[in-house]
Amino acid sequence: MPVFKNEDNGTWYVMARYVNWKGERKQKCKRGFATKREAQEWERMFKLQTSSDLDMSFEAFTELYINDVKNVFIQQLGRGLRKAPQKEYVVILDFIGNYKNNFMIPIALSGDRSYNKDNIRRYLLEGGRVIPGASTIHFDEISRKRIFAAVDGANFSDIKLIKENYTNLKNKLGRIPKLKDFDDYGEMDVLRIFDNNSLGSYYKFLEKYEKDYTERLSPEEEKVIEFVSKKLANGKRIQELKLLDRMLGYAHEFSLFSGLQKELHKNYGLQISQEQKDNIVNIMTNQFPAGASKKTYSDCILLEKDDQKGTDYHVSKSFEVMLANKEFYGILKELIDFGISRYERDFSHTYRETDFVLYQKYTYEDVCRLLNWETNEVPLNIGGYKFDKKTKTFPVFINYDKSEDISDTTKYEDHFISSNRLIAISKSGRSIQSEDVQNFLHAEERGIQVHLFVRKNKDDKISKEFYYLGYMHASGNVKEFVMPNTSKTAVEIEWLLDVPVREDLYEYIINE
Repeated sequence: MPVFKNEDNGTWYVMARYVNWKGERKQKCKRGFATKREAQEWERMFKLQTSSDLDMSFEAFTELYINDVKNVFIQQLGRGLRKAPQKEYVVILDFIGNYKNNFMIPIALSGDRSYNKDNIRRYLLEGGRVIPGASTIHFDEISRKRIFAAVDGANFSDIKLIKENYTNLKNKLGRIPKLKDFDDYGEMDVLRIFDNNSLGSYYKFLEKYEKDYTERLSPEEEKVIEFVSKKLANGKRIQELKLLDRMLGYAHEFSLFSGLQKELHKNYGLQISQEQKDNIVNIMTNQFPAGASKKTYSDCILLEKDDQKGTDYHVSKSFEVMLANKEFYGILKELIDFGISRYERDFSHTYRETDFVLYQKYTYEDVCRLLNWETNEVPLNIGGYKFDKKTKTFPVFINYDKSEDISDTTKYEDHFISSNRLIAISKSGRSIQSEDVQNFLHAEERGIQVHLFVRKNKDDKISKEFYYLGYMHASGNVKEFVMPNTSKTAVEIEWLLDVPVREDLYEYIINE
C-alpha cells in the first residue's frame, strides 16, 4: 500500500489494495493527509483493520466495528428517528457483545497491549475505573459473559500476533528488542512467546523470523534456553534464577548452595530449607518432571554433586561447556535477568511463609514446584487435591464453573458462600472416615497446610492456571452424602479462608 504526494496541493494520499471478508479483492483511496507520516499511520491502521488485528487504536477499532454493522445500525437509526406525536428523543442500544471480535473491545479501550487475559477480564469487570481519562463504560451481564468466553478462547500466543508486536517494538527502538524492552515499553507480554509451542523461547523466535539476528546455538544449548524460558523465567520463584546467576559467575567453583543461601538471606530475607534444596536440585537435574516433559528436557542436567563436599553441588560438566560459548552465556544471562525483574515486579510480596503471592496465577506444575515436592504430578493424578506427606502440604484445586458434559462423579458443587467461606466437595467414593477427609478436618493439629487454588473454568486452553487464594481451614461443618445419579458417597466440607477474596476477583469467580 504505497503512499503518494499530490503535487497540485501538497497533500498526501494512500492507495490501498486488500481482500474483504468475502474474499474479494478491493481498492481504497484515502486523500487529504497534511504530512507523509499521517498518511503512513492511516495506512498502518488500515492494514490492522483489514486483518482484524488486535494491535490497533480505539478509533480504528470503532471504525472497523461501524463498517461491519453500519447497514443494520443505519436501519435502526432511521426507524428510531421517524417523527411521531409527542416523541422528543430516541435511545439507541447497540449490543456490541454480538460482535464476532468482541474481545478486541477491552484491549482497544484500555490501550493495554500486553495481551494478558487477566488484565482484559479486569477491564471488563471494573469498567471505567481502569480506562484512561474521564470516559466511562458499562458492559451488561450478557455482553460480559460473551466477551469472557471470547477471551478464554482467544490464542494470544498466535505467531502472527507475536510477529506484529515484535515489529512494532523494533520500529520504535530502531534495533532488535531485548526481553525487558517488552515490559519497559508496554508491549506484548513476552511470556506469550514462551507459551507458543512452535517457539518456546525468544531466541527461537529471533532465529526463525529476524533476518538481522545472527547468533546460533547447538540443539542442546537451545533446549536449555527453552527450559529456562518455559519453566523459570516467569519469575514465580527467585531461588532457581539466583542459583543460575551464581552458576554463570562461579562456573569453576563449588559450594553453590552455601553461597546462594547467604545471598538470598541478605537481599531477600529468604531461607532455603532442606526440602526446598532437594526440590531445586531435582529441577536442575531433570528429576522433578513427570510425563512427557521428563524426556523433553533430558539433556538439561545443570548440576552435579560435589564429591568433596557431599552436601553441596557444582556446575555439571556439560553445562560448563555450554557456558564457555559467549553467545549462549549472553542469551542465558539476559533470560535470567528478565526472570529476576519479573520476580521483583510481580512475585516478591509473598503470602505469609509461602512462595506464593495472593491472587497471582499458578499451574499445577508451578504449585508442585513451589510447595517443594520432590517430583511433579500430572494433573490427572492430582484431580481436585493431593496430599504430599513429606512437605505436609495439601493443595486444593477448584474449577468453579463446571462443564455440562462431565460425569456425575466429578460434577462437584463447590461454591462460595461469601468472600471468606467456601463449600467444597471431596472426591467421590469418600466418607468422613477417609484418610484425605480426616487430614482436611484435622489439618491444623497435624501440621498440614491446606492451600486454595481456584480458576473460573477450564475453557482457557492456553494458560491452565489457577488463582492462589491462600490458606484455608475446615470450620467443622461437614456432611456425608450420596452423589446424584450415582451410588458413590462424598463429603461436603465448609472451609474458612485465611484472607477474604479480593472483591473484584470474587465477583468475577462467582458471577456467571
